[in-house]
Amino acid sequence: MASFGASWASIAGKNATSTGQRTFVTDEQSQPPPRNNQSEQRRQKREPSPAHVPKTESPEENVYVLTLSTDKRHHKRMTALRDQYFPKKINKLGAHLTLFHALPATKLESDIVPTIQDLVSKSQPFKVHAAKPFRMKKGMAITVPKNQGGQQSQDVHRALQDAWSQGWLSEQDAGGMRVHYTIMNKVDDAAQVEAAFQEVQNSWQGDWGTVEGLDLWRYDRGYWRWERKFEFPGGGV
Repeated sequence: MASFGASWASIAGKNATSTGQRTFVTDEQSQPPPRNNQSEQRRQKREPSPAHVPKTESPEENVYVLTLSTDKRHHKRMTALRDQYFPKKINKLGAHLTLFHALPATKLESDIVPTIQDLVSKSQPFKVHAAKPFRMKKGMAITVPKNQGGQQSQDVHRALQDAWSQGWLSEQDAGGMRVHYTIMNKVDDAAQVEAAFQEVQNSWQGDWGTVEGLDLWRYDRGYWRWERKFEFPGGGV
C-alpha cells in the first residue's frame, strides 16, 4: 500500500508505546499538493495526542478511519455546507460521520475487517437527520439526534467497541461518540465563528439521509484515502 510523506509510525511512535470528520477525496484530489521544505519540517514535528494513538505493542505504520456511509445526495449537501464554512486551506475532507478515528493497521485483517463484515451482514440501512447546529469553541457542527438516527449510529459504534475490547483501541476510540457533522473548526476569530453560527442557525432546515453501510479510510497526514465500503444488505438502492 502506498505511503505519502512521514508514516503514522514516524509521527506517533513516541506516544504509541506510552499510552496504555472526497466522497472525501476524489481521484483527481488523491495526491496531496506539493509542500516546500519548511512546511514539510513543520509537519514532521507535529505529533498526535497520546489519546489519539492506538494502544498496540509497536508503533503503527498506518491507521484507519471508519465512518458511516450515506447516500450521495445527503453527502453532497452536507459537504457543500462544510465547504462553505470550513477554512479552505485546511479543509481536506468532505462531510463525515466518524465512528472510529485511528484503527491500527496491524489489527486490520485479523480483527477489524472480519468484525465489520459480520456486523454489516446483520444490519439494515437506516435514516439519519442532520438536524440542529451547535457551537464549538472554534467552530460549529450539526448534530444527529438520538431519535433521528443518532441512537442507531451509536449502537453500531458500541457493537464494534465491544468486539474490539482487547485494549488496543485508542483512548479516543474507546470512549463515547456524539454523532455529528463538523462544519467549521480551527477558527481562532470568535466573532467570525459566532457570525457563521448565527447564519447557519437561522437558515438551516435540516437534511435527511440514509446510512447505507460503513466506509474504511487510510489516514494520510490529514487526507483520508478511501479503502472500501461495507454495504448493508439492501443498501445503495
